[in-house]
Amino acid sequence: MNAATKDATAQSTVAPTTPPNWDTFQPHPYWKENYAYLRGDDRRFLNLIRDFFGAEEPATVDGERLGIDVGSGANLYPALAMLPLCDKVTLFEYGAANCAWLRQSARKYQTLWDPYWRTLRVHPAYAKIGSNARSRLARAAQVEQGSLFDLPSRRYHVGTMFFVAESITNDPDEFHEAIDKFLGCLKPGAPFAAAFMRNSNGYSVDGQEFPALQIDEHDIKLYLDKVAAVQTIETVNERGQFIQGDNAPDKAPTWQLRPGYEGMILALGHAN
Repeated sequence: MNAATKDATAQSTVAPTTPPNWDTFQPHPYWKENYAYLRGDDRRFLNLIRDFFGAEEPATVDGERLGIDVGSGANLYPALAMLPLCDKVTLFEYGAANCAWLRQSARKYQTLWDPYWRTLRVHPAYAKIGSNARSRLARAAQVEQGSLFDLPSRRYHVGTMFFVAESITNDPDEFHEAIDKFLGCLKPGAPFAAAFMRNSNGYSVDGQEFPALQIDEHDIKLYLDKVAAVQTIETVNERGQFIQGDNAPDKAPTWQLRPGYEGMILALGHAN
């Protein structure tokens, strides 16, 4: 589906659902299914984020440089990717079980995250941290429970938001508001990385169903160009192979992480 055949506003073909109880979201089966090994799509994202953030000059500030990962869930690699650019990184999460997992994991993360850090530390900005990423994250990370719709304005110097805006709702207005709140919590000019599932039909974690909004790279570009200075929008499949717009597969290949989506989209840029 391309820009010529769809409206500028993202649409959902997923039936409306009762809002899930996010406190019951189970982080352990989620990270085991999604991050127990470094897949090609996440490796490609790490390469792109590494080169983008690595080329940024850390903000000059009076006090601490602040980063935020919005909707961290059971994923530590966005926080690891921000370490060269911030002294403190807030892991901002709504669900109670996810917050408990983050507090434990950030103190001393498991070795399964080592391949993610090895991918990042190829760049000189990350190489300066070297083998100290585990202790660096433990010092820098602070978990904050709250709704992204209540984020403060213009506070953070760098930010990430992975698989959140399109994975908490099937309402286009709520999707756009989530993006606005994320970008609005960043200082003007702050670098950001945001990731989205392409045309997701929703997802299940430990037998519980969660909603999704079907969007693609055209939706992301149309909206982000209005509210941010976008540098890169790239879509990849699980093997890390580039999918470009109309060349995307019509059906999800059988080797994907799970049925019901068509790849992952990464957007890199700077907040307005």
